[in-house]
Amino acid sequence: MRIDEKKLQEIIDLGWTKSGFAKEAQMSRVTLDLILKFGVINRTKHWTGIQKALKLKPEYLSNPNDLILSRDDDAVPRTGNAVRDYITRVGNEAIPVDLVDETEITKNQSDNEYRDLDNGMVLMSMPLVPEYAYASYARGWKDPEYVVELPRYNIVLPKNEKGRFRAFEVWGDSMDDRSRDAICHGDIAIGRFVEPDLWRHKLFINGGTDYVIVTHDGLIIKRVIKHDIQEGIITCASVNPDKNEYPDFQVSLSEVYELYYIRKIDRDWNRR
Repeated sequence: MRIDEKKLQEIIDLGWTKSGFAKEAQMSRVTLDLILKFGVINRTKHWTGIQKALKLKPEYLSNPNDLILSRDDDAVPRTGNAVRDYITRVGNEAIPVDLVDETEITKNQSDNEYRDLDNGMVLMSMPLVPEYAYASYARGWKDPEYVVELPRYNIVLPKNEKGRFRAFEVWGDSMDDRSRDAICHGDIAIGRFVEPDLWRHKLFINGGTDYVIVTHDGLIIKRVIKHDIQEGIITCASVNPDKNEYPDFQVSLSEVYELYYIRKIDRDWNRR
């Protein structure tokens, strides 16, 4: 589901703190922050909680695509219970809510979600790790409740893919060499999980392979250019030519929690 996060933020500011609204909507503050950043609601109960917190009338709940927040600030009430009066129906300016029939969604053994499209393609949905969650992901990656609270990212594929996938919002310019293959700030890196059993084999080909690497220190996106299989040490490099700013360094695989081989980069729309 999608909602206009800016309008939701506007209405929260009328009568709540974020913590107060999250409690009223029966969700965690982290979940609310993710919704307000990405405009994605990945669980039906969270949408229901928002509806209840806003105390919307039944006629509004029946067609959420028609909802919009009024822009007449002078008419805006300052209490949460009266916020429903701040909601008006405007057909050409709506909060976009994409409701997917979950009965049409299938999951593979790695819990990736797939939905068959009318054109024969497949929509794959996976957790998205935003850049501000880099540190918290290193602590919560094994917790199913943490993962399910992450926003979702969707891509269209010709067929179902095996394996576990994650999407990662790219932060910084260490992998930006100004080429067409650069991995730039704001891009989305889509990675396939590499099972630890495979870490005993060479982890790079043709001079280097790009990975998302999760360690106790956080999350990095680097190119593996060397792999000492016997010692279990990989050498990580940035493609940015400024080696004073981005020198090569080694990582012991014993300190690595997860490895994701980068299969695809979705470009930041601002760079298109």
